[in-house]
Amino acid sequence: MTTTQTTQTTQPEQAPKNPALFTPTARQLEVWEFLKSREPSQGAALLGYGGAMGGGKTRTLVELAIETALAFPGTRILIGRLHYTDLSATTMREFFRHCPRELIVDRRRSQPETVALRGGQQESGPASTIQFRQLRDWRGLGSEQYGAVLIDEAGEVPEEAARMLLTRLRHPAQPFRYFVAASNPWPGWFERWFVRRELPHDQLKDANIRLGFIPARIRDNPHLPPHYEQMQRLLLPEDWVDRFVEGNFESLLGLVYANFDRQAHRWTDKLPPFAAYVGGIDFGGLAEHHHHTAAVVAGLTAPTAPCGGGVLIRLDEFEDRGPEVITRLDAWMRQSEQRLQRRVRWRADRSQSAWIGQMRRTGFHIESSHSGPHTVIAGINRVQRRLAPDPDTARPQSYYTPPMRRFPERMLAYRWQPPSESGNPIPQPHKQDDDLMDADRYLHEEADSAPAIQIRTTPLRILR
Repeated sequence: MTTTQTTQTTQPEQAPKNPALFTPTARQLEVWEFLKSREPSQGAALLGYGGAMGGGKTRTLVELAIETALAFPGTRILIGRLHYTDLSATTMREFFRHCPRELIVDRRRSQPETVALRGGQQESGPASTIQFRQLRDWRGLGSEQYGAVLIDEAGEVPEEAARMLLTRLRHPAQPFRYFVAASNPWPGWFERWFVRRELPHDQLKDANIRLGFIPARIRDNPHLPPHYEQMQRLLLPEDWVDRFVEGNFESLLGLVYANFDRQAHRWTDKLPPFAAYVGGIDFGGLAEHHHHTAAVVAGLTAPTAPCGGGVLIRLDEFEDRGPEVITRLDAWMRQSEQRLQRRVRWRADRSQSAWIGQMRRTGFHIESSHSGPHTVIAGINRVQRRLAPDPDTARPQSYYTPPMRRFPERMLAYRWQPPSESGNPIPQPHKQDDDLMDADRYLHEEADSAPAIQIRTTPLRILR
């Protein structure tokens, strides 16, 4: 038995009445074709699917899980999302709505929930297991092995979790293994891996791994209600339309740092001489679900540098969380100072005085940030001033170096809250994945107070 029909439906009312039947859209059918069109020697596939909302992302993962369980008896499949509450309310509900009951031979409701499937022409023998798991606590995945990994809303999931899951693709019951991630447009590893294709193609080919991306939009899904796209275009803000209707990964309006450009602010020349080194730290929590502990270290160019004095070039980043994160931060800070062969002037949030005191006792020069209701806006203005082109040289006054992969992603995702959400007359950024941005603001505060550094002081106002 199979749950997939290959006949495409062109009108919503022609969808099959039996909910166990699946009539794929043309885009969804491309997923199956991509996974089936492998050469015998190819051992794995990495596939990104999605873009806009309504493209059938969740249903695609559900049906793919069922098909995989039946095609490879005894295999083990993971269906994951960042939070278990979201996973159970969306992906799991969709799975049990569409999976034929006669295929289910066992179900364990403890977290993570598992379900065993057996069916088709397989009357007996090993059942395949599908595990529904949150990916917030990804470090516990180290002992698992899967034949297929399917991630819903991958833009929410940490890149560390995705990389860990790649190492778990080794279940012996499934000789051809695959990693399929579905996501709306968000900057991050999904965009880098699948949309911008930044993974090393030659190395993937040598490892017998195929890489693909299949975009899906509202107009690609004929099973949605009539006029669904028109309704979204009428009701959603412009930036939401561009992202969630058009599926545009490069369009994120409402950005805090709207003048940040991934290429223009990327330093690729030989590093110039530096007059001082500064760093910013944002301390997080010690649990896996707490905010990250983040840090950025940068150099301020010497007056003899070809680009002039006082240009800020970010050199390295730190972002981690969980137990012993402070120990790892301490090691990273020491390595930074050893590599630079000079002490770094660090600055951190004044409210995190306990951690600041501990770092001072271990020998670091670390100052407390300013405080007050307008300090976040003042810090953002500092960052904006250096991002803007200098009136004389037409070049920015701050950059990041290529080894910093998270920094440009965080800059592109850092957005303002609508006033109705913040309830604050002072503009407020979203408090999601903002730790590296907080650290960068503290770095700029320290940079502006660094002695004997000539910097541009032209004020720049934030325009909402």
